Amino acid sequence: MMGQKRWQGTVQVLAAALLWSSAGLLIRGVACSTFWLLAIRSGAAALALAPGLRQLRGHKIGRNGWLAIWLYAAFMFAFALATRLTSASQAVAGQYTAPLFIYLFSVVRGKIRVRPINLLPMLCIALGCGLSLFAGTTGPLVLLPLACGLLFPAYSAFLRRAGDLPAGAVNCLGNLACAVLALPFAISAPLPVLGDAALIAVAGVAVNGFGYTLYARGARQVASLTAVMLCLAEPLLNPVWVFLFLGEAPTPAGAVSLLLILAGGFLDVAGAWLRSLQTRRNARL
Repeated sequence: MMGQKRWQGTVQVLAAALLWSSAGLLIRGVACSTFWLLAIRSGAAALALAPGLRQLRGHKIGRNGWLAIWLYAAFMFAFALATRLTSASQAVAGQYTAPLFIYLFSVVRGKIRVRPINLLPMLCIALGCGLSLFAGTTGPLVLLPLACGLLFPAYSAFLRRAGDLPAGAVNCLGNLACAVLALPFAISAPLPVLGDAALIAVAGVAVNGFGYTLYARGARQVASLTAVMLCLAEPLLNPVWVFLFLGEAPTPAGAVSLLLILAGGFLDVAGAWLRSLQTRRNARL
């Protein structure tokens, strides 16, 4: 019975990562303005997640909660613009600057000591991100992927500070905020055709709604290390889908950068596992 639950959890987490990886393909593949894409996708996701608003009963959103909501909306904006205006590998590399920002902030605040076991993964990720970001589109557009890496951990930090505020409700309001912000810019652009609009709406529900639900359920059934390793499929598959369906091949520099980022993620998880193992051994002694 326990083995069956672990298997089901593994499938659910992997399915969530696969859904998340399709976001880049959708953004680059549909024929409509970025702002219509944001308005429709986030609006559909907000509707799908609306039942979760009932969990807000008895909760006060507060300043930290509202900051989390608007930072999520800003992240969605930055990710859509980065995916549209830069390469798929650059957009992914921008997302993976997030642990670098968290690491640097933790070092500055004295929460983490710089040691080889935690510095080496960050160096791999930094090298991979830098190689991808500056090997393709250069100039001010590089700031868009970097904004993704900065906004998401900021959103996560304020979400944690919001206490027991339900994450699903915050995600719903964040998507609603994103749709409301995008709509004034979208109305000046041509409406997407019905087929594209339907595809965007379905993808919004699947990626933003169903994908996170799958992950939340599956992560409870498998070890945290397994869940993290399975989610590494997302950054690897994002440019793969773009190549297979849109014909945009990653450059050699982009491919090497993705491998470096994945290697850094693996080293970070492996280091955390070794530290946990050492702590258990010391406790037994």
